[in-house]
Amino acid sequence: MEAMSIALEELARSLRDLRGSSAIRQAALAWVVRWTRGADGAFLRREKGIWRCQEALREPLRWEKEWELPERADLPGWQEHGDVCFLAIPLRGTTEWLGVWEPDLATLMDARAWSVAGLLIGLALEAALDRETQSAFLSTAVHELRLPMTSIKGYADLLAKGMAGPLTDPQRRFVEIIRSNIDRLAGLANDLLEYSRIETGRLRLRQEIIAMEEALKETLQRMREEIEGRAHHVELDLAGDLPMVVADRERLIHILSKVLDNAAKYTPSGGEIRIRAIQTGDAVLCEIADSGIGISTEDQARLFTPFWRSEDPRVREVPGFGLSLAVVRGLLRAMGGEIEIESAPGQGTRVRIRLPCAQGT
Repeated sequence: MEAMSIALEELARSLRDLRGSSAIRQAALAWVVRWTRGADGAFLRREKGIWRCQEALREPLRWEKEWELPERADLPGWQEHGDVCFLAIPLRGTTEWLGVWEPDLATLMDARAWSVAGLLIGLALEAALDRETQSAFLSTAVHELRLPMTSIKGYADLLAKGMAGPLTDPQRRFVEIIRSNIDRLAGLANDLLEYSRIETGRLRLRQEIIAMEEALKETLQRMREEIEGRAHHVELDLAGDLPMVVADRERLIHILSKVLDNAAKYTPSGGEIRIRAIQTGDAVLCEIADSGIGISTEDQARLFTPFWRSEDPRVREVPGFGLSLAVVRGLLRAMGGEIEIESAPGQGTRVRIRLPCAQGT
């Protein structure tokens, strides 16, 4: 009993941070085969009247056959069918069966504990399948959005260049508004795709050794027009012996741009933005502090909730979708980093970004 309690804790830990259904099935199979001392394992599901192998641990061909699977999924624990024992994995509206080839039958005796294991695996798998359904919808929606956006932006650019004749000053302002809103929608589309990749575990990073100083300066260059347009004063303080960091270059610049954009948008014109970077232990700490409107304690607890925005009227005055910080934290964690925010109403906000130092720098 004690051994199974330890095993269940291990299973819960192994599934906790996994996002994709394939990764969850592989982790569950590895755990089950190890604890049952089986030769192989697989997930099977009925599709259109036949059983299909969803995932196999070692030899997929072994499981490509017509299986006589248990008729009842409500019985506790394992059900034996020849050389294979099956454990029901309950999902919403269906059941998958986890099969183990030639297990040690003595390890299968605790039916209640194994039923708990099936529930743990089922909950993790169901959440992953929900995320993948959402991801497929978001990907389709973004694709459908990008087609007309590209056309609208292209024609707006042609109008701005005078290809359809000279524009009056009001017409030029209207075209700039169109281009600005298309850029805003393009940013939303990119954030939706990144959020989808993070949620489903399909994010692919191009990690490399880069200088935080270089990333910050490039970010400031990209943000210069917006910062100058709001008449903010920017102070940059970088430690002279700042080590290199390990990160995805473009995504790091994207992260810094998002944080700086928030600092600029939520700071009244003529405010201050202070950027500093130092080494703390085996990480580089980048802090971006502003003299803006600040954030209440209640709102800070929900800052990283996707699609959430504060009810503060000053926040609502600024266009936004409530997704950028969720994406920023997801990207940083994928790169081995972290983000924390310290703020108070009327006292500005400090955002601290940590990234691991590159070894040997």
